[in-house]
Amino acid sequence: MAVELIAIQLAEHVISHVVCRLAELLNNEANSLSRVKDDVEFMQCELKCMNSFLEDADRKQRQNLLIREWIKQVRDAACDIEDAIEIYVYEVESSYIKAFELRKLRTRINSIKDKLKSIRERRQMYQIQPSQEERTGSLRNLRKSCPTEEEDVVSMKDVAMKLKTQLLKEEDQLQIISIVGMGGLGKTTLAKKLYNDIDVKKHFDVHAWVCISQQYVVREVLSEILIQVGFERKNMRKDTPKREFLTEKSIERESLKRLEDREIIDLIKEELKEKKFLVVLDDVWKIKAWYDIKKAFPEGRGGSKLLFTTRNTELASSADPSCSSIEPPLLTLEESWELLRRKAFSREDFSDSCLRLELEKLGKEMVRKCGGLPLPIIVLGGLLSSKTTLDEWKKVRKDVKAKLSRLKSQEQYAVEEMLDLSYKDLPFSLKPCFLYLGCFPEDSEISTKKLIRLWIAEGFVPTTARGETEETLMEEVAEQYLGELINRSMVQVDKRDHTGEGVKACRLHDLMRDFCISKARNENFFEIMAHRETNIVTAGSTSFPYFTTTLPRRMVSHYGPQAPWTEQVHPNLRSLLFFRNNTLPTSFLRNKNFKLLRVLKLVFFRSYKVKIPSEIGTLVHLRYLEIRRAIISYLPHSVANLRNLHTLDIRDCPFNVLVFGGIISKLVRLRHLLLPDWHETLEDHWRILSPFRIDKLSSLETLKSVKAKHLLRYDKVLKLANLRDLGIVFDNVEEVILILQSLRSKFSRLRSLRMLIGDVFPSLEILSDCKALYKLSLWGNLSRKHSLCLPKSLSKLELRRPLLNPDMLAVLEKLDNLRILLYGFDRYTSPPSRLRHGSLMSKMVFSSGGFPKLEMLTLVWLEELEEWEVEEDAMPNLKRLDIIETPKLKMVPDGLKYVSTLQELNIRRMSRKFEDRLRVDGEDFHKVQHIPSITFSQTQVES
Repeated sequence: MAVELIAIQLAEHVISHVVCRLAELLNNEANSLSRVKDDVEFMQCELKCMNSFLEDADRKQRQNLLIREWIKQVRDAACDIEDAIEIYVYEVESSYIKAFELRKLRTRINSIKDKLKSIRERRQMYQIQPSQEERTGSLRNLRKSCPTEEEDVVSMKDVAMKLKTQLLKEEDQLQIISIVGMGGLGKTTLAKKLYNDIDVKKHFDVHAWVCISQQYVVREVLSEILIQVGFERKNMRKDTPKREFLTEKSIERESLKRLEDREIIDLIKEELKEKKFLVVLDDVWKIKAWYDIKKAFPEGRGGSKLLFTTRNTELASSADPSCSSIEPPLLTLEESWELLRRKAFSREDFSDSCLRLELEKLGKEMVRKCGGLPLPIIVLGGLLSSKTTLDEWKKVRKDVKAKLSRLKSQEQYAVEEMLDLSYKDLPFSLKPCFLYLGCFPEDSEISTKKLIRLWIAEGFVPTTARGETEETLMEEVAEQYLGELINRSMVQVDKRDHTGEGVKACRLHDLMRDFCISKARNENFFEIMAHRETNIVTAGSTSFPYFTTTLPRRMVSHYGPQAPWTEQVHPNLRSLLFFRNNTLPTSFLRNKNFKLLRVLKLVFFRSYKVKIPSEIGTLVHLRYLEIRRAIISYLPHSVANLRNLHTLDIRDCPFNVLVFGGIISKLVRLRHLLLPDWHETLEDHWRILSPFRIDKLSSLETLKSVKAKHLLRYDKVLKLANLRDLGIVFDNVEEVILILQSLRSKFSRLRSLRMLIGDVFPSLEILSDCKALYKLSLWGNLSRKHSLCLPKSLSKLELRRPLLNPDMLAVLEKLDNLRILLYGFDRYTSPPSRLRHGSLMSKMVFSSGGFPKLEMLTLVWLEELEEWEVEEDAMPNLKRLDIIETPKLKMVPDGLKYVSTLQELNIRRMSRKFEDRLRVDGEDFHKVQHIPSITFSQTQVES
């Protein structure tokens, strides 16, 4: 029955999407569509009407195969309408004989009208009635905030203690420990719990955690292990890239790409041979994966451990026959109810004690069906958390019983059935958002910003109905969508942002991703191109006859496709996403089957030379264009034709890129412009060769790495009312003053500001008016003539190249919301440029009560700092401290022993003498002995 009901799953979304898309086309392509406006509006009204009948059709299709076919015809008709209009807009753009294209469109419109008439007659014949009430799964319960992360393990105390004992046991040789069990049992959660345990952290010299998964790449796994255990830069080749704007890990990964697998294995062995190490290999599927990786591990010091999680019991016994596996037990009924209660009653909506007792009775009845598996219980809890009445809970109970009562093995199938129940309960607008997550590679960290931009480009966030207002942007609505998926426990929070509340990155549980891909396959939502053995895995290929006219409109490549993949592209393709490195020639863009593309994401091997063909300008429907890592000499003039482009992201392209200002000026619907990042020496990574009329881009929200001079012409910055994320490079102080004065009236939306100058910043007092500014990055010196004034709302502050004095430090200490602080210099700026406006502090004092909410502190390249004092009660919430290449600092402050919250201390590029003071039996060990994780890397040899 589940397969038979597939056609309805996204019918509502498809029709609503097409209705919104037609409205958008009528507005944006008014000239092209002027002669068929009445016809388009007629079809739009027909679709709106049909959408209101879908609920009754959904109920009746279970008993009537003809109605099921009717639903499919409605969905196909909607797709036909969208295709016809978009193809016409494309052809008119590239054709000299526009009348001929108009005749073709009229012919197709007449054919579609006949179909709509037939569909309407069948609806009357089948007596399908319009909905009289609000659709189930409306957005009425969307919550703007995400719940705080909580511990999902309610039991496992005994098995956790057993595992901890094994990890801490001192033995002469390397020991292998495995956690075995079915998917959804909590293996990874248990491993994480022990990996982060304070006693376990202290016991080992180094730690590493890598996820293997089904689609592992040996080189990537080995590189990640080496990066986490640390390696000396002196072991690397001299031509290691050193771009300041890349993170340290990115630099290391780029360096490792130059090495053979054998060399990486040798480096791992060298790093671990004299250390007591703990390496966790999460989600190992194949015995081959274990044999590919195990040769990298030496015996190490006594007590070293390898811990891996797997569903494969044979793999566990093969890895170490002498070591018994640990299998987490299924939850008892009381433990299951406790876990469900935490999730379902996360909000205070049930003050009525009688109602709460009734709900508890229903909850315990439902939780029995989950077979003691944590994952389906968590998902069920997420589903119930959006239900506030007894009737809603009873309906869920009925659905749970119907789903699970017929299963022969509840443990095996309860997870998938519960996920299916939660999916069907989603509002129709969230279903495509959820399915889209399946496009991302397995176990990948998904950037929230990128995900939201892709959702919008795909049309999942409508511009009408719940459209944009002065108060609400589409991006903010999309954030609510993601928040709802997280609240329903269908998406996991991977990283919080600098505010501690927003979501910086998310991910899917592997079982959730499997379900997501299965559902996408059934609904022809996307197809994944295969790697190596076969040409293509069609997520839309199915044996069911009612999908013959509907083809997947998204193609995804995780590892680079094999030729001839373009031969399998159909002309209605809307999205093409490459997530990993490839060397494909961009000439494929000349293929006319890509003419309706909305999303194009290309990732190349770094420094791979790419020429963007001029034909890219024919993709007039393109909304999202991302090109990563390639060397691009210039953007062709034809890019100016991409009038519907929302996102242009070329920030990760190295070397100089020539950008013609006239091109950017014509992209009038651009919302996110991310240009190549500035170099640490203030050299341009891109150049604009003509006037940059940025004032025409009134919808811009993100503007990265722009020169101030391009904002100042004709007061252009005043017209950028929606800016939320801004990065500017200044040539002189006067530009800073003018920009800040211009932005004064635009501070209501600005959340992130990054400014770079090769001189001294003037007074920044105007910034104190930025009530919504959470993140500030200043690359340049601060004026000592003016008092430092910063907004109280700041949660993240980066001070690069500033010369602070005690008065400025006192101002920073009083920023009540500051959670992340980075202070220091980049090692590539010459001493004269750093010191010509003053001198560095040789002593730094953090006062009692200072930095009340600071959680992460990074001090880097403070070459004159000799003494650092931390008074008692300073930084009472600090969790992580990084000290990097501060050569004159002799010791960590005594006051660190009072910072009981500190969990992680990372020492990088410091002297051996400094490190030895912090080791066990060292002179300063008593100051840091309470810190669970202390790491040393890239030790500097004293001259």
